[in-house]
Amino acid sequence: MHVGPSFTSYRVQMAGIGENIGFASPEFLEAMKYSLEGLLRVAGADDAYLPFILPGSGTVAMETVSSILPKGTRTLLLTNGVFGDRWIPIMSSHGLDLDVLSAEPGKAVTVDDMEKKLETGKYQNLIMTHVETSTGVRMDLEKIVPVARRYVERIIVDGVASLGAEKEDVKKLGITAVISASQKALGAPPGAALMVVSRSALDSINEFSYFFNLKNWIAPMERYLEGKNGYLSTEPVGVILSLSKVFSDIEAMGLDARIEEHRRLTMALNEGIEAAGLRVLADRQLWSNTVTAVLSDHADDIVKRSMELGVEFATGVHPKLIGKYFRVGHMGYINDFDALTALSVIERTASYCGERVKIGEGVRRAQEVLFEMTDRN
Repeated sequence: MHVGPSFTSYRVQMAGIGENIGFASPEFLEAMKYSLEGLLRVAGADDAYLPFILPGSGTVAMETVSSILPKGTRTLLLTNGVFGDRWIPIMSSHGLDLDVLSAEPGKAVTVDDMEKKLETGKYQNLIMTHVETSTGVRMDLEKIVPVARRYVERIIVDGVASLGAEKEDVKKLGITAVISASQKALGAPPGAALMVVSRSALDSINEFSYFFNLKNWIAPMERYLEGKNGYLSTEPVGVILSLSKVFSDIEAMGLDARIEEHRRLTMALNEGIEAAGLRVLADRQLWSNTVTAVLSDHADDIVKRSMELGVEFATGVHPKLIGKYFRVGHMGYINDFDALTALSVIERTASYCGERVKIGEGVRRAQEVLFEMTDRN
């Protein structure tokens, strides 16, 4: 139950194992084409967008997608935590102008605060994180993006901890680009940086690098979409074979159903945590489908004791709350029993550490939520 890599499945892992499969093998080219098409579907994009799968991680996607921001333009960053803040050194290292609007831990930058900044007319670009992994806070894209579109030309959404478990709808909302990574909400192994970018934004690429320059990846991705070899750099072959299985699973289940299942498990976990006597960091209306931050003065001990019981959580990383909270990842191939096990372990370890926890109450409430939110038709 870590925040990344997330839960995957044996079927997804086994799909990534093959004998002598290279980046020009028919098996890989088929998987790459299907994964690129699947990435477009999950992002809610169409042919007006180009999908990219690169070797790397979410940070690779962040740095690479920033090449669509022309020098001489100014960007407003909305950040709700540590990973939103990561855009600051990335932008600075490439000489891109950036102003920052941030929120306290567990809170989110508001639409009103954003609009006040954008009304100044200083900005051509906006960057935001859909789900902040350090705090579990989710931003409401359907409220924020339409307002931002009135003022800026380009909107980049960091969907590293959301794509595949939250609704992105890039085409409908007019989002310029969304980024993600293989090992988070999608539930594949780590090793692939994912991007979906409006083709119109590819006409003014800021060529500040070689590997991190999207211009160099356009032709390879176009070739892969045709089922042809698009080699520029060796792709993570096994990861893409696994990703292909993930996108097949999503297509079979239906994206809306998958998102709703993540929401169901979120409500069970979070209501269970609070019924047990602990508190979720994020305000309720900001709860995300993928990450929950739990407040406790014994957070690091809870994480350590949970590991001894066979369940892995993540320590808190927000500098204002170090040692005061821990994080639970609930994305990818998680199910009811994973959630109930996690709650049982949290109750026991928190109690061992001195928290005033109501043993069994969290699990009981989670069971009720799971029952109430299960479609029994």
